[in-house]
Amino acid sequence: MTSVPSELNAASVINLIDSGAYPRDVAVTIARGFLPLPQEELVSVLAYLSGAEDEEIANAARASIADLPPNVVTAFTTSETSNPDYLSRLMLSSTDNVVLEALIRNRAVPDAAVTELARRAEPGVQEVIVINQARILRTPEILDALLENPSITPDIRRRVAETREEFFDKKARIAHIELPPGLPLEPDLLDTPADEIADLLEKADDPQFQQTPALPPPDEKDEKKVAVWVQIQNMTVAQKVMLAFRGDKMVRMLLVRERNKLVCSAVMRNARMTENEAEMIAGMRNVDDEVLRILSTKRDWMAKYPIMLALCKNPKAPIGIVLPLINRLALRDLKFLRDDRGVAEVVRSTAKRIYLARTQKS
Repeated sequence: MTSVPSELNAASVINLIDSGAYPRDVAVTIARGFLPLPQEELVSVLAYLSGAEDEEIANAARASIADLPPNVVTAFTTSETSNPDYLSRLMLSSTDNVVLEALIRNRAVPDAAVTELARRAEPGVQEVIVINQARILRTPEILDALLENPSITPDIRRRVAETREEFFDKKARIAHIELPPGLPLEPDLLDTPADEIADLLEKADDPQFQQTPALPPPDEKDEKKVAVWVQIQNMTVAQKVMLAFRGDKMVRMLLVRERNKLVCSAVMRNARMTENEAEMIAGMRNVDDEVLRILSTKRDWMAKYPIMLALCKNPKAPIGIVLPLINRLALRDLKFLRDDRGVAEVVRSTAKRIYLARTQKS
């Protein structure tokens, strides 16, 4: 072998190979694994040579890697401190699925190398690629590359379509939902991602959510509120859902009365909903059952006695929600509820039973 640097290591050997300091026969010898380096260093050199343009050198390096102890190769392919270029070369030259799967999961491997691999990967490796959501979110081109793969399986094709729909197409549709100008919105919600209502927006085009009664006009003679109500009448269901999610208190109190479950549900997900509003809604008799059901699932709100009491007194509240709450009522409210002819008989009888049990104990 020709002259070598006094401190032999992977980086110095690769620099010499790259600069042409070693003749070809020496490079072939190195690719065959004949190099006085620890195996942990040797694997880096072989990975580099596995991507050589010279087929003899590349094939020899791949064969040498296959002969190394598996733990040495695994340590190299999984380490995020390994040289990204060497990792990429190995990824684009290896046919070992175990090696390829480790490289796909290694964050040090450039996304471009994974994209290139996706165009020719075998089915087992395709699956590892398509489930790596972090890479796909950074580099959607990986999905296109998988579709270009002539050996793509029907299952992977389906998963590519699902991933594209979930992470890209759905967001693109949401991004194109524009609200009419001049609507009263919460300023700090304007740029809030609509991911929290993505499920509602996805259903907005479903015919079953189109045929719902019109939002009744506001009772007040507030011109601003009436003007907003007029605008709402001409909006699509998707726009109403977006408005409910980002609108101010006036909008929330209008749209919570919508008979469309998607719209009123979006109101309940509005991050600026206050406890006072929740208490008002808990007592409303002109809202959809879904609104009261969602309200009852909010632990912070249900920990507030006035909200819980308002639900118990609301004849529109589902019985299954009300009955477990009655036992938490104060004695004076139990007495009122037992005599309230406006609520269901089972609610009155339950309140009466609990009231008698408490008063008899005292």
